[in-house]
Amino acid sequence: MKISKKNSGRIIASLIFLTPIIVLITSSAMFYSGYTPEGKVNKGTLLPEPIQLSDLALKVDSGPLVNEFPGKWSVVQFVSGDCTEKCWDTLYTSRQINIRLAKDSGRVVRYLINIDSNNLSKASMDKITNEYPLLNTGSINMDLVPPSVNEKLKDSPYILFDPLGNGILIYDSTLPSGELLKDIKKVLQNSKIG
Repeated sequence: MKISKKNSGRIIASLIFLTPIIVLITSSAMFYSGYTPEGKVNKGTLLPEPIQLSDLALKVDSGPLVNEFPGKWSVVQFVSGDCTEKCWDTLYTSRQINIRLAKDSGRVVRYLINIDSNNLSKASMDKITNEYPLLNTGSINMDLVPPSVNEKLKDSPYILFDPLGNGILIYDSTLPSGELLKDIKKVLQNSKIG
């Protein structure tokens, strides 16, 4: 049986017309049957409820967080007591990320926040001043922080805050720096603010 040109055109037109309808029906059926795709695109842990900067009662020496409206993406690292080897490693990692952002590096600011009070030794402060001149420092009084936020801060040294002051992603210190860089590049690419 030979299909005429007229009929083959109708078949092709029908397939083109039916394709989006078939996709819509299939995706609806998968959604209502409870199927959800595995995996995620972000490397950090997405916080179910963002941490608000205003809830943290930060005391910072410099940088955009002084005004409570950063206007930039902020990578905030938390440390308890003086900076140890792990702390220096994560500071180095975050600086390298900032360097690798190249033209977008001006859209990201970094903070080292000391938990409870500023317990950084003079040697640590001198090292930060000499080796990390763009790093902003400060402290946080954990008594003023809500308990739900308090637990999250103890889990990880990094939290990524958006330009409106919402902590949206939290990172474990064992995460390779390239993973944090990928997330920051994605948010910068898709963000119209900051």
